[in-house]
Amino acid sequence: MDIAKRAKELSEYIISIRRELHSCPEIDHDLPVTESVIARELSKLGLDDVKSGQGSGHGIYATLNGKRDGDVLAIRSDMDALPVKENTDLPFASQNNFMHACGHDAHVAMLLGAARILSEQREELPGTVRFIFQPAEETIGGATSMIKSGALENPEVNEIIAIHTGNLWSGVAPGAIGFRAGAMMAATNAFKITLHGHGGHGATPHLTVDPIVMAAEVISELQTLISREINPFDPAVLTVGRIEGGTAHNIIAESCEMRAMFRAFSPKVAELLKERVVATVKGIAKTMRGSADVDFFLDIPAVMNDKNIALKMRNVVSESLGSEYAQELELPSSVSEDFAFYLQKIPGALFFHSAALSEGHNYPHHNPKFDIDESTLWSGAASLAAYALRR
Repeated sequence: MDIAKRAKELSEYIISIRRELHSCPEIDHDLPVTESVIARELSKLGLDDVKSGQGSGHGIYATLNGKRDGDVLAIRSDMDALPVKENTDLPFASQNNFMHACGHDAHVAMLLGAARILSEQREELPGTVRFIFQPAEETIGGATSMIKSGALENPEVNEIIAIHTGNLWSGVAPGAIGFRAGAMMAATNAFKITLHGHGGHGATPHLTVDPIVMAAEVISELQTLISREINPFDPAVLTVGRIEGGTAHNIIAESCEMRAMFRAFSPKVAELLKERVVATVKGIAKTMRGSADVDFFLDIPAVMNDKNIALKMRNVVSESLGSEYAQELELPSSVSEDFAFYLQKIPGALFFHSAALSEGHNYPHHNPKFDIDESTLWSGAASLAAYALRR
């Protein structure tokens, strides 16, 4: 089968699904309309099993058994949107206050296209393919909820792949697949700092313990963790994104709250930063006669691509679509992805699919004007199907 030719023939279908989902975006785990669209399309393919209502309510996974011997491959697509008010002139723009501003509508459409190709090629398909449509990637919890629902079991999945479309990596030609062995996307740890002082009048600071002054010291010292304690060849970034404390210009507050996060690619660096953040914050607070609490509320591992799987995709794409469609990524992305939780269970790899628009129309992910080049979506579907058939 000429997979590229078949995927191009399905281009109109893939685009139509993307547009249908784009017009009715849903967020988090609450995706009843999205689930119904996916279930409707999967029901046309004669699959061996389709399970709706998975994860925390609206996830789906389906199974296709090939006629040739082989292992079990999972292909994952996320399906949730963002709480962003769309600001495009698209005729299929969102009809509510949410928006597919990260390409998940296209991810679903490409996986449905791949599923259609593979269902037509059951006789040639080696082993089994598990199609996973996952909620709540943006809010985190979707991957773990699908794992708990058995998405990697019965039969036991041996490896997993996924693609992320859009413009996350520069320099990749539209429609090409970006591959990389090892670190692909960063780990993220987010935390809340609560600094406790002793409030009072701004005219008598010596009778108080000022948590806002503590916060200023904390912000400065946290940056030195990156610049002075982390190997410069192990990249990491730390951001204090929110600080809230005080009620008036002449009142010294009782407490001050901060929200911050760091991103890293090395598990060792992430663990070191967690330890040193706590020690630094508590140490500053104690030195300034106060106290502090540090609570980590988000912990996403790095996406670490299996080398063999990454290189297999390179070979498959080169052979099936042409060598110009396989491009090695020089650097990972500092964005995080909960696909990492699947990789803690089984080997796998995430790939980039370039769907960047021309200059002047190419807005970043999570932007109200974000859009993609739909004419490239066939190559994403073709790559997923080709990997399943030829791996």
